Amino acid sequence: MPAYSLRQLSWVGPAATITAILVNALYYAATKALGERYLMPLDGNGARLGLMPATTFMVAILIAGLVATVFFGLLIRFARRPGTVFLSVAITALIVSFGGPFSLPAATMRTKIFLSGMHVIAAVIITGGILLLSHKKAKVP
Repeated sequence: MPAYSLRQLSWVGPAATITAILVNALYYAATKALGERYLMPLDGNGARLGLMPATTFMVAILIAGLVATVFFGLLIRFARRPGTVFLSVAITALIVSFGGPFSLPAATMRTKIFLSGMHVIAAVIITGGILLLSHKKAKVP
């Protein structure tokens, strides 16, 4: 069972979050270059549509990364198997997060799928980064 370090997590969490934002920005730019417009409802009933600004997903990823980092820090401190619990919660959160894009009333199915892709990219980078890079360094005899 791997041991995790709060010290490692203190830089790994933010680094993984920034990486997820940058990779999603590239994904967003690439899909827009291929013709995706990311039309989103601007009001509650979906009558007015507008383009989704890049800051929308950047702020969402920033919040998700912060929550994941703090949550894993608490698990390191208080749980017997923090990696297993964290991975289970992260997978569940990813599945639940698909409800956001798929509940947009006026968005096309293509937009919903591309937005879901952003969720997967962010989840893999943040969760994987935190789990793989926040191990305690082994002491060499």
